[in-house]
Amino acid sequence: MNQKELIKNKEQIRGSYHVTGCANYVKRAKNAVYLSAANSIEHELAKAEVCWLLLKAGKDFITECCDNKTGLRRDVVCLDNGAIIEVETDEKRAQRFSNVASVVVIPLWKTNDVKKALLDVLD
Repeated sequence: MNQKELIKNKEQIRGSYHVTGCANYVKRAKNAVYLSAANSIEHELAKAEVCWLLLKAGKDFITECCDNKTGLRRDVVCLDNGAIIEVETDEKRAQRFSNVASVVVIPLWKTNDVKKALLDVLD
């Protein structure tokens, strides 16, 4: 994929998400980490680490965005490949993603090694 196609693909993925609580045309800034006071400090720190690892790998992302089709809020979306990354501190809450192939769950109740859990996305 050449550079022009890659940029077009990234913008198409970015266009399918919007700022939570706003209209579908209000987009999140690229490569900016947005925090939510509703989440735990462990969750937010892990999300920041995920974003740092994505940046280090040369990938673009958006955070705390809402899917235009489903209305579901996402922690991190990698714009390079469309991967949805959810940071979970509780095994019960993570079960809601067990049947969704496109979601990468970072299981903080098992491990604090975020990089290991992200290997598929970083490649």
